[in-house]
Amino acid sequence: MSSISFTLPEILALIGIVQCTFLMVHIAFRAGQISRAGLPLLYFAVLGSAFVADLLEIRWDITQPEYFYLQWFLWFSGPPLSVLVIIQLADMTKTPALRDYWILLLLPLSMMFSFLASEVSIGCEPDEPCEALNELMNVMGLMAGTISLLIIFSKKNLLKNIHSQRYGRERYWLILALILLNLLFLTAMLLGLSQYINETEVGIARHILGLGFVYLVSTSLLRLFPKTAKSSLSSGSNRDKLSKEELELAHTIENLLNLEKIYQEPTYSRADLARECKTSETYVSKIINLYFGKSFPQLMNEHRIEDAKRLLRETDAPVKTVAEEVGFNSLPSFNRVFKDSTEFSPSQYRKKASQNVN
Repeated sequence: MSSISFTLPEILALIGIVQCTFLMVHIAFRAGQISRAGLPLLYFAVLGSAFVADLLEIRWDITQPEYFYLQWFLWFSGPPLSVLVIIQLADMTKTPALRDYWILLLLPLSMMFSFLASEVSIGCEPDEPCEALNELMNVMGLMAGTISLLIIFSKKNLLKNIHSQRYGRERYWLILALILLNLLFLTAMLLGLSQYINETEVGIARHILGLGFVYLVSTSLLRLFPKTAKSSLSSGSNRDKLSKEELELAHTIENLLNLEKIYQEPTYSRADLARECKTSETYVSKIINLYFGKSFPQLMNEHRIEDAKRLLRETDAPVKTVAEEVGFNSLPSFNRVFKDSTEFSPSQYRKKASQNVN
């Protein structure tokens, strides 16, 4: 009976496929607002597909030119997609503006230019193997990737206020890491084009860089997409009383709760929320009461308890650590609010959740 063996590039590709799939499932089910998770999902769908394409090419030695074009498109899509992800990471309450998506046209345009230039100057046909065309496409891909990263530096105010936001430091370092990994990817492709490293080494390098970003995401970005706490909204009749301007403020508060996780800051007050929304405390209280059907402390504690329940189910962190993580400044206060909400103490809830799993 013959044994199944895998080469190093195949093993790296398999790991990448599994990890990308895991991240996509995690983000899709825990992001709360799928529109906010669209770009990360697209990024990992493309990266996972690139790993799949490489695995199949290595395993079955696929040499058709169309397959090279597919691999080229998947891997060089990384820098343009990274720019859009970075724009969103800089402000998690928004998605990139429609005008920012023009960057996705760089690759199709690069491919079209390569085909046209190869026919005129090289005499290559796109449907026939041609090493010169492949090299030209790699050059154009490098140019498209470089232009993509330069766009980040053209946005002078992109990272201006990131440190003042929730998880701002984590986002800042994740953005820098993403830029660095893209630079390293482009450098590896350039070295391959210059024949300093061979094709196999280029493949290994891009697999390692892809896995490096997946690792960074698993330790940073997942924290930005924890399960959204479910708020019990007030009756439709009260919400119908809100004007368009008031609904916009309510949605801003929702985003601050679900995306910025303001409730995880123990000292965060109604005055802080009013200042962030650029309005008065009285007006904020009115919107919270009509839209959510709760007071400010009730709304904050509801989100804290939902977060705490998730941590108690999914981690072994001490109860005191859970209390601090979700925004309570004292363990007795956490125990009291938790029991009022669930009828169980945190320890009892964790034990019950563990028994249900088993």
